[in-house]
Amino acid sequence: MVLEGAALGQLRGAELKLEPGRYVVLSSEGDALSSLIAVLAGRQPPSKGQVLIDGLPPATRPDARRTIAALFADEALPPAKTVEASVARALSARGAAAGGARALLTDAGLAPFADMPQAGLGPREARSVALALALAHDSAALFALHEPLATLLPATFVLAALERHTARGAIVLSTTTSAADASALGGHWLCVELGRLRALDATPRLGAGPWQQVLVETSDARALSRLLHESPLDLATELGTTPHALKVTGPALDVTVRELAQLARQHGLTIHRIEAAVPPVEALMAARAGFARGAYEASREAALGAAAPEPARPEPPEQRIQVGLKSPFPPESP
Repeated sequence: MVLEGAALGQLRGAELKLEPGRYVVLSSEGDALSSLIAVLAGRQPPSKGQVLIDGLPPATRPDARRTIAALFADEALPPAKTVEASVARALSARGAAAGGARALLTDAGLAPFADMPQAGLGPREARSVALALALAHDSAALFALHEPLATLLPATFVLAALERHTARGAIVLSTTTSAADASALGGHWLCVELGRLRALDATPRLGAGPWQQVLVETSDARALSRLLHESPLDLATELGTTPHALKVTGPALDVTVRELAQLARQHGLTIHRIEAAVPPVEALMAARAGFARGAYEASREAALGAAAPEPARPEPPEQRIQVGLKSPFPPESP
């Protein structure tokens, strides 16, 4: 699969060649990730560049789209009276047996949805059915999945299906904003930074950067610190100046907070407050960009001021002073 110079919405650019295998794209830019899936799956053409699947552009070639199993941020199932009938229509469109719709839903743990009205499904339910359909596409060459672990399907079911498709030689690409989900999905790491997709040379340490540390206010900081030291996540702690304050350093913000909440709940501790020890990297980048913009404006004004001729100074207005004197003589008679 080749992706060159693609641009759509918040995704400003990408240049990538993917061989069969597992890939995960991690970014805090959710709109760019959903745009990436839309471009790869041929739902929308890129505003420039091209996407090729075995040399064919999926945006304009239905035969290329039939080799793609996709999960979008906003799913729209084929209209039908029931969910089972909608799944049957989707299976028929890809050339599979429509009679396997109910079995497909049952295998994914979605059997209760089978007889529900298709139009009555909520967004998460619709995405769950769409993911079950995607994972059942055994002839797909590309799986382009947005947040596949954020549905109603069990994570073990999803990961086992992705492993099966990877083993048979498919390209499996998932996008997520969660570092914990990215770690579970595994594979080659990519990222989107400021709207541009790029590959990483090695798997990064999750959360490496200023967002690793969190400040915790709890009912017993020392007890929580002992529990965290026994955690398999390699969490480091530092007691604060009060018995309730604790600083925790973990591999990623969402992983750390999840472990904190779970340990506190299991051992009867109360967490009053959790906050990042320093601003997120996005805030730091925004502040740096604002400073650079201010410096540019100041230097531009200085340069324009130096190039402009000095304006002529206006002459001071003539000062006229009138002094009124009262004459001691009476006015002359006419």
